[in-house]
Amino acid sequence: MTPFAAIVGGGAAGFFGAALAHVLTTIATRFGAESWLRGPYGTQFFPLALYLGVLYSAIGFAAGRSVKTALLGFSGPFFGIAVPMALLTHLALMKDLPRGNAWAWSWFWVVIIIQSVALWGGIALMGAFSAATSRWRGAVAAVLGSLAAYGMLSFLLWAVPSYGQGRWNPASFLPSPVTLMDGLLSGACLCLALSLDAKFRRNTA
Repeated sequence: MTPFAAIVGGGAAGFFGAALAHVLTTIATRFGAESWLRGPYGTQFFPLALYLGVLYSAIGFAAGRSVKTALLGFSGPFFGIAVPMALLTHLALMKDLPRGNAWAWSWFWVVIIIQSVALWGGIALMGAFSAATSRWRGAVAAVLGSLAAYGMLSFLLWAVPSYGQGRWNPASFLPSPVTLMDGLLSGACLCLALSLDAKFRRNTA
């Protein structure tokens, strides 16, 4: 895959993947997804797991051009978040963090750690199996590409604050501009990083 094709294909996959993820998450939420798999303690997590799973399944398909990488893109963030969170919200040891106190600092860090490990671990796994070079190079390239996307989006929101401050109904079926831009940049940068890694390997072989 050429760098141009990677940008176009990855960007389109991320853009439409983000749109589809938003719509499916909105539908699921209207059917009570905030309580799905959730125990008596802690905060809701299913909508986030579903959103990231659908988004990265689209990016994974574009990156590896196979159902296998699409499934890996879905499985990493979805199961990586849903399984440990389902277990923790059912454990009595979390009883000091009831639903009414879902944003206590201790619970906040539990969520951050689980989400980070699931997301970045899933990205690395997807990159490893999408790479045209070696597994470790693909994993590194995917992570670097995703970091670049995060940096670009952060810079955009800093340079144009109004882009991320517009009023938007989170319950709407229409995704916000920030959601779509995040998907576009995530897909384009990840696929571009894998393409550049393969091109560099060919030029130095």
